[in-house]
Amino acid sequence: MPETSELIEFRRAFVWLLCGMLLPSVALVAFGVVAVANERAAVERRLAEDYDARLAVLRREVMARLDQAADAVAEGRRDALVASASPLQGPQTVPALADAAKQAEALPRGSHLFAGFDSQGERSAYALVRAQAGAGAPLLVLLDLPALAAEVPKLAEQRFPRERARFRLVPPREPVAALAALRRFVAEAGNNGTIVARAQLPSPLDGFALAAELPGDDPAAAVAFRNRSLYILLLVLLYVGIGVGFGLTIREMRRAYKLSRLKTDFVANISHELRTPLTSVRLFAETLREGRAEGPDEVRECVELLSSEAERLSRLVEKLLDWSRLESGRRMLEVQKIEVGKLLEEIAAAYRAQQLPATYQTEIEPGLPPLEVDREAMAQVVLNLLHNAVKYTGPDKRIRLRARRAGKGVAIEVEDNGPGVRAQERKRIFERFYRADDLLARQTEGTGLGLAISKKIVEAHGGKIELESKLGSGSTFRVVLPAA
Repeated sequence: MPETSELIEFRRAFVWLLCGMLLPSVALVAFGVVAVANERAAVERRLAEDYDARLAVLRREVMARLDQAADAVAEGRRDALVASASPLQGPQTVPALADAAKQAEALPRGSHLFAGFDSQGERSAYALVRAQAGAGAPLLVLLDLPALAAEVPKLAEQRFPRERARFRLVPPREPVAALAALRRFVAEAGNNGTIVARAQLPSPLDGFALAAELPGDDPAAAVAFRNRSLYILLLVLLYVGIGVGFGLTIREMRRAYKLSRLKTDFVANISHELRTPLTSVRLFAETLREGRAEGPDEVRECVELLSSEAERLSRLVEKLLDWSRLESGRRMLEVQKIEVGKLLEEIAAAYRAQQLPATYQTEIEPGLPPLEVDREAMAQVVLNLLHNAVKYTGPDKRIRLRARRAGKGVAIEVEDNGPGVRAQERKRIFERFYRADDLLARQTEGTGLGLAISKKIVEAHGGKIELESKLGSGSTFRVVLPAA
């Protein structure tokens, strides 16, 4: 039940973390999209405002140029914008210009008016001109729209000599056959540009517009692309950071959860390990106090058992203190050069003094280089491995301690014929407080600190500790140390 409760709390904290990070990030994405769109609209609006005034001036120049062409016809001169000029033979000549023709009859000499119309998909622009000389009918002047389109850039160049934008005449959007040449001209003249502002023209150019065009790519699009790229990059970095943060958070939460479980298991294990010798100490102490021991032999036996249990308690407390010193970095190694054979002899003497219920065979490869190690610390490592071999093997114990060359270093191996270690537990067996979850481990005393302490000591010497195991065929713990 406690583990289930911790798992629920872990998942709840993760869900709250997920919501707390994703919801603001989604809002940030939406805000960024709107901001980029608004930025593009603002750039387009600013460009339009900048060029509207120029287009207004140019529109007046274009209309003045049309007036100039009509005045030239009135004076009997030629003009580049005039395609043709002929007398107006009454309103019936061009029915669509009937109203304009009636107005032209009343025009004073030298004056004109403009008119335009669409007929069968063709659009035309006319000027009705009263000549200054003679009393004939008004002249019907057909304006040359392609020539006018060619004049617009020249007018803009005269008016705005240092302007980067190009100004041109844009025909109506409808597919008018008569404007094919004009469309081709506009297409060639306006290649690779972006229209940033337009200004509609009055009669006789209804539907036509003056356009300000910046060469190259769309400036608004360039600004929007730059901002969008920067935003996407920052967004990617944000999500990468969030992903890394989630990964680290999940890892830390899992580690905290596992550590909580390990601490719970450790408290249970240490309580069990302490209870057994303390119960024995209390039992033998009460036996001596109550005088229930009969004869000096029973008294001596109780005292020996009390000493044995006290030693057991001392070893347990010492192991906890060793781990505490290693974790805090307060344990300093006294490194000195020593021959491998001499080290193994000292380990054998310490092993015999502990009177463990098993012996082991020693195999030493000749010609091994000396080691620079802390004798007591390295003896503790090997003794821990030998203790595990004794504890986790059956009645027929076959334990070997080998020393051999391993590359440029020396490998010290402890091999047993125990049940072996399962594959999923081999990576975790060196973790603190961890004990294999099987019947043998539960029936064997231990705190789950021996291998963790051994790994810390070996790594402090610049070496490594490895495990090779096969279920049912025993295990081999290998300590690899650099040569002196």
